Amino acid sequence: MCYLYFIILFQMYTNMANGQINTLYKENKTPTYKEVIQFYTDLDKQWGDAQLITYGLTDSGEPLHLFVIDPDHDFNPDSARIKGKSILLINNGIHPGEPDGIDACISWCLELSKVINLKQQLEHVVLCIIPVYNIDGSLNRNSTSRVNQDGPESYGFRGNAQNYDLNRDFIKCDALNAQSFTKIYRLWDPDVFVDTHVSNGADYQYVMTLIATQHSKLTPPLGAYLKNTMIPELYAQMEKAQFPMCPYVNEMDRIPDNGISGFLDLARYSTGYTALFNTLGFMPETHMLKSYAQRVDATYALLKIYLEYTNNHFEEIIKVRSEAKKQTQEATLFTLNWNLDEQNKEQFLFKGYAAKYKPSEVSGLERLYYDRAEPFEKNIDYYDNYTSAIQITSPVAYVVPKAWRNIVERLQWNNVILSPLTKDTVMEVEMYYINGFKSTSNPFEGHYLHYDTEVRKEIQKIQFYKGDYLVYVNQESNNYIVQTLEPQAPDSFFSWGFFDAILMQKEYFSDYVFEDLAAGILKNDPALKSQLEEKRKADAEFAADADAQLQFVYDNSEYHEKSVKRYPVARLLK
Repeated sequence: MCYLYFIILFQMYTNMANGQINTLYKENKTPTYKEVIQFYTDLDKQWGDAQLITYGLTDSGEPLHLFVIDPDHDFNPDSARIKGKSILLINNGIHPGEPDGIDACISWCLELSKVINLKQQLEHVVLCIIPVYNIDGSLNRNSTSRVNQDGPESYGFRGNAQNYDLNRDFIKCDALNAQSFTKIYRLWDPDVFVDTHVSNGADYQYVMTLIATQHSKLTPPLGAYLKNTMIPELYAQMEKAQFPMCPYVNEMDRIPDNGISGFLDLARYSTGYTALFNTLGFMPETHMLKSYAQRVDATYALLKIYLEYTNNHFEEIIKVRSEAKKQTQEATLFTLNWNLDEQNKEQFLFKGYAAKYKPSEVSGLERLYYDRAEPFEKNIDYYDNYTSAIQITSPVAYVVPKAWRNIVERLQWNNVILSPLTKDTVMEVEMYYINGFKSTSNPFEGHYLHYDTEVRKEIQKIQFYKGDYLVYVNQESNNYIVQTLEPQAPDSFFSWGFFDAILMQKEYFSDYVFEDLAAGILKNDPALKSQLEEKRKADAEFAADADAQLQFVYDNSEYHEKSVKRYPVARLLK
């Protein structure tokens, strides 16, 4: 009797606590990280249809949680796929100063926990929620870092414990947060992924804007389905929910009136990363200048629409995604980078405010402001198509030397199939040499990011060793393999500086000793001597520089390091 009384009291007080946390956002407040996890822990104990699971650690030392709602009580991705269910994954708090999704999911989960026949809403879906992704930033609570944002009163910080922006870390995986997320993502392999955010930028009437993963980057059947079928329905349903939505306001020229463009979500971003594995990805962005309560309510409405859509269209989502995976596995031609197609535009009826200019009270110079006393509705140009900037034909396989452990482990984290060589082997392969690149002048997310990389190719016979890895390009992970291992890709491992050691020469020559050897080289190689003479005639500065001429001979001799600037990942062509 006493035990039963204790259980009743526990449930009563827990429900009271849950009710309080559920209404915080209406008071312009958001719960702390510990309160959020306590909420999900309590809900797990009370609700048999849900389970709170941990997957690895974050840089804060706290585990990364996943809240799985499954009326079948399997809580297992393999079981869900065998039953033909779709998987919807929602990620909250990647930027803890943007906690709208955290509060929306708390309200949503409480609502779902009270549904008598939950199987009707989740008949064909398993719902997975990461309550707080950037736990480190959430613990670093303040009231000032989101200077342009209307509420809540206090919130977390954008950077994680290592000061990484986690929405730039999905490919490079520097943070433990990203490594643990990769476990969740590759294990559950969601059909639909939603990463909740708050936007900065122009002022306009909408509470909610939407970044959908760029359809031009997706495998054709999936890209067409996203653009022509799913996105229009999401917009229509949000209109019915009285939260009309517009594309993320990515201005072409300072103000929306001059047109907006679709966001190019490269693989460093959450939806760009998930697109590599043919997931339908979205970053809803509420508007920073709307009240916190409005923003949470809009996020709540959109999340419910995602669930309803996925549940109602699970068969076609699974079918089109399966076809996309098959095409990816069979593909040989891959795009590494994209350009905005400025010749291809459409019109979007935009609800904005008049953009005006007046003297700044700070500088006295002209400044932009939006006049909310002059709302408007008018068609603006919308550019939402990208074309291929760089295309490559994939090799049969890449050869990754085992020495590059940080590359190997990232491939393994992403379930890429690696085939180790069973013996030392000389292989004829295509090797890249890095001819040139540019780098950011300041560190970007812990790296001096390289871009505009230029390569040349040479067919060479290279010694590989037992335990080096063949990475065959015949996998569902082909997009990930190519985007990370081709150095010209904007988010390749080369671009992020993982291969910087190859860019530095290790052996040199002593000039006074090499002089006699260089003279002998020129005597025995008339063609090289002719090249040297032509270069002297064409370049007066070179002709006056004895060291440069000696270097020229060295660089074109057998003594020059073959490995300097040679990209170590080989391409096996046959």
